[in-house]
Amino acid sequence: MKKKIAAVALVLSLATVGIASARGGMGMGPGAGMGCPQAVSQYQQLDEATRTKIDAFQRDNQDLRKQIAMKHAAMRALMTSQNADPAAASKLSGELFDLQATMQEKAKAAGISQYVGGCGMGGGMGMGPHGGRGMMGGNMGGRM
Repeated sequence: MKKKIAAVALVLSLATVGIASARGGMGMGPGAGMGCPQAVSQYQQLDEATRTKIDAFQRDNQDLRKQIAMKHAAMRALMTSQNADPAAASKLSGELFDLQATMQEKAKAAGISQYVGGCGMGGGMGMGPHGGRGMMGGNMGGRM
């Protein structure tokens, strides 16, 4: 069972890297992603027309962004559970991929794809058992 879970985790990691590379960092937030410190300053440097487009895009796609966040949360919960189901993880990964592809298509149609995403998966969260913070949960000393 542990080998299956490790194999699924490896496949999901490779798929995530592939998706991020192929789609240029598409995420859930404006500019560099909501979780990135530079997002606010980058957003403020944009012209008013571009900021208006981004604001409208965020408003119009709030439900889609919520679905993506919920799938990320479900994936984290699944991968941290004692009995992770590879089939369920695979299904969730596919659904998340489809939602992110839809978001990218909508951003292109709105003419703002270069401003959506950035820091990793956007939204400041990665996939994995520690919310994308690494094996030690983001703590440098390794203590939780």
